[in-house]
Amino acid sequence: MNAPAPGFEPKLQRTHGSGLIRVRHKEGRTRLADLRQEGALRLRLPRVPMGTPLETVLINTAGGLTGGDTLGLNVELAENSELWVTSQACEKVYRSLDEYAVQTVRVEVGAAARLVWLPQPAILFQDSAYHRVLEVDLDGDGELFAIEASVLGRAAMGERITRCRIAESWRIRRQGRLQWASEFALDDPAALTATAALGGLRAFATFVHAAPSAAQQLAPLREIVGAWRGVAGVSALADDVVVGLLLAADADALMEDLRRLVEGHFGRPMPRVWTC
Repeated sequence: MNAPAPGFEPKLQRTHGSGLIRVRHKEGRTRLADLRQEGALRLRLPRVPMGTPLETVLINTAGGLTGGDTLGLNVELAENSELWVTSQACEKVYRSLDEYAVQTVRVEVGAAARLVWLPQPAILFQDSAYHRVLEVDLDGDGELFAIEASVLGRAAMGERITRCRIAESWRIRRQGRLQWASEFALDDPAALTATAALGGLRAFATFVHAAPSAAQQLAPLREIVGAWRGVAGVSALADDVVVGLLLAADADALMEDLRRLVEGHFGRPMPRVWTC
């Protein structure tokens, strides 16, 4: 077999996907206004019981992500609409040679509209690199409830992650004014066991509630997380922004705690794909 010519670098295959979902309120309920999808990203709208919000499920047909892969999604909610967004399964992020796998989500929420962002946790494999970006623009009294969660390896497979890189960027604006911003990065193997970071735990999540008078929900949210299996903290950063952080021993504990959070806060079940 001939050796590659000097200086030749093979071009590795990469996954790219993009999508757009736009909803509006019409005749007493939220309805689909526009749906576009391209590449590896697919969006499906399952049937939901009458009287419950519209749901959309994100699907990565590539079966996972690795360095250089990109997914992009735009979500737009017109006035008075409500949309719950989740994913078909936990996103798997595999070993990367150098680049990050990047997921970028941009959201516009109209006045009196609500977006509930509930993707299932990302599972990070050894030497993976994952950067996710969530940018949200709220209009008037628009509302956001969002969760981003991660799990280090699969406990059932005996995996122990000692090296990985994850970066997370949040930007939430109301009427164009920045309400909350966060930049998180985990790229030092020592942080996986450091007491000041994960302390050896395998799963973690951030949730944000941005809504007028969101701080009034601080006490009920703290009561909910007080019964969690993991370690959690919830703080009101302003009258209209509440942020919570959760650490858990494994994926099962993390997902159970997140289920309790959502069902306790909204008084309705999690999307069915979380328990399928």
